[in-house]
Amino acid sequence: MKDVTLRQMEYLVAVLDAGSVSAGAQACHVSQATVSSALAALERTLGATLLLRGPARRALPTPEGLEFGARARAVLASVNDAVDAVDASLTELSGPLSVGCMHTVSPRILPGLVEHFTQKWPEVQLRLQESDPFTLQDEVAAGTLDVAVMYERQVREPTLEAFHLAEVQLHAMLPADSPLATGDSVALADLAELPCILLNIPPTQELLLERIHALGLEVDVRWTSSSAETIRSLVARGLGFSLINAVPHPDARSFEGLRLAYLPLSDERQANPAVALTAPGRRRSARIDEALHALRRVAQDSSPGGW
Repeated sequence: MKDVTLRQMEYLVAVLDAGSVSAGAQACHVSQATVSSALAALERTLGATLLLRGPARRALPTPEGLEFGARARAVLASVNDAVDAVDASLTELSGPLSVGCMHTVSPRILPGLVEHFTQKWPEVQLRLQESDPFTLQDEVAAGTLDVAVMYERQVREPTLEAFHLAEVQLHAMLPADSPLATGDSVALADLAELPCILLNIPPTQELLLERIHALGLEVDVRWTSSSAETIRSLVARGLGFSLINAVPHPDARSFEGLRLAYLPLSDERQANPAVALTAPGRRRSARIDEALHALRRVAQDSSPGGW
């Protein structure tokens, strides 16, 4: 058997994640020379080049580097699982935990998760990432994220394990003084005459339009934005309506202090719960189980029905 060490694997994965040897060394809290020496020894042992120097001293993985890196992640994850199995009986949780979340869901989910681990498990090194659902799923599958939160209809990777967090109902966002904001709900058919303002982070817009078209309706998508806050301000100024799943507290105003109204749709009942995704095929660590428990509680506590 070739003499490959866990430390060499750890350094390689750190460099692949950070993009350079110097940044990978910093993440591992060792010198750049230490990482360079370990990776050179690893390449000699394997008889293959794993990394190439790119522009601005970036470390670019070769096909062999990507293949070995993916398998190294699995080995390191298995070792962490073995350690967690031994530590499971301890009262304290510690170690790294990476959680990703869709941009629109993160204000609802991440603050409560951070508070939970800060107050209850301060030795857990929690890392947060906000991104689009496709990137999050890729990173969970690759092992760079432990957990990713999104809506069920955004899931495109069937091999990932999904855990139900909370039911979600699609709401219309309207200016508070809109004539349509006076009832307990509103029909999409009544909104269709207004300009529509949608989030342009894939696949949000595409999925919403699919649901509208399924009702035999068309809308005029007048403006799009990658910022939920910008959309709130546009709607608050009376420039159109929007559709959202993550409904803020009714006291929350736009950036300019204008009031908004959020009404559930009366003619759209397709289920689209919030879910947490984890990698399949291996035992979940105690940290991941704790995160799933906390995410479920936070998601349920922040349901619009409980405001």
